[in-house]
Amino acid sequence: MENIGGNAIVIRQVNENLVRKVLKEKELATKRQIAEATGLSIVTVGTVLQHLMRKNEVREIGVAASSGGRPARQYKYNLDYALALILFPVEREGSIYIHTTVVNLAGDCVHETDVKVEHINLFSFEQIIDKSIHEFPSIEAIGFGLPGAEFEGKMIVSDYKDLLGMEVAEHFRNRYQKPITIENDVNAAVIGFANRMQLAADSSIVYLFFPERFPPGAGIYLNGQLYKGRRNFAGEVANIPLGINWIETSLLTTFDLLCDAISKLTVAISSVLNPDSVVLYGNFLNQGHINAVIQKSKAQLPQSVLPTILLSDNFEADYLQGMIVQTLSTLTPNLQLTK
Repeated sequence: MENIGGNAIVIRQVNENLVRKVLKEKELATKRQIAEATGLSIVTVGTVLQHLMRKNEVREIGVAASSGGRPARQYKYNLDYALALILFPVEREGSIYIHTTVVNLAGDCVHETDVKVEHINLFSFEQIIDKSIHEFPSIEAIGFGLPGAEFEGKMIVSDYKDLLGMEVAEHFRNRYQKPITIENDVNAAVIGFANRMQLAADSSIVYLFFPERFPPGAGIYLNGQLYKGRRNFAGEVANIPLGINWIETSLLTTFDLLCDAISKLTVAISSVLNPDSVVLYGNFLNQGHINAVIQKSKAQLPQSVLPTILLSDNFEADYLQGMIVQTLSTLTPNLQLTK
């Protein structure tokens, strides 16, 4: 039998993750049930549980029904042990808001609000974060949804001029001493869509987002992983030289022109990435557009490689869910032992 390497601290963290995983999947579990699910000994499970209970991360909840013998104690994971704060700007009726959501470790909403701001800058975020942490001291991770792209720690593309060139993640990491996640809107949306639809873990999806006043962008999710490219520029599909003026008003208001443009973009992306699905969202799109895009794409692609073309009905839900997934992932150490 091969030895499995790892020092005592790493092994303890791996064992804790195994126990956490089982308790998060099961509403209640006994030591024996945890041991059977993880492959750990009952003694090791007991040691891990004691450590997690001292931190209030796990709670003892009564005893299991017994068919004879001593009743076994049951344990439950405390999903409110740590919270995550999600923030992203939204524009409604000419005003700018920062949408904030506080979620527990299951991704369930604990608090949600919109705060109207004059500008999107570091200070406007700080005011909201300070207030949120004061109200919810268990916040342990912060996620920012920001349209644009970050490279080498700086915002190299941003819809908000006050953030261009800023080391946003580093600034907030130093200020709050917590894990910080920054993701752009459509990258978060493709993760959120896959999560909301419970798609297969190895799915490949391209999510095309068509805002009203800006060119389209894409979130690329290949074989179950977000793909950003070497310099985080993947998904800037408006730069594909298709001869389309994406911000031309007549394009958005003329059914055939719009469907032609979207089908050309779909065919180009499918020819390069060959995804399982292409998901479209724009508040001016409906199922009629999707049906037309499917027919136009069929005329240019072999049937065997034609992706499933879908319409998302809720970009904000996709966006928020993706940000929740990305931010919560910073609170779960990804440790495992290898042979």
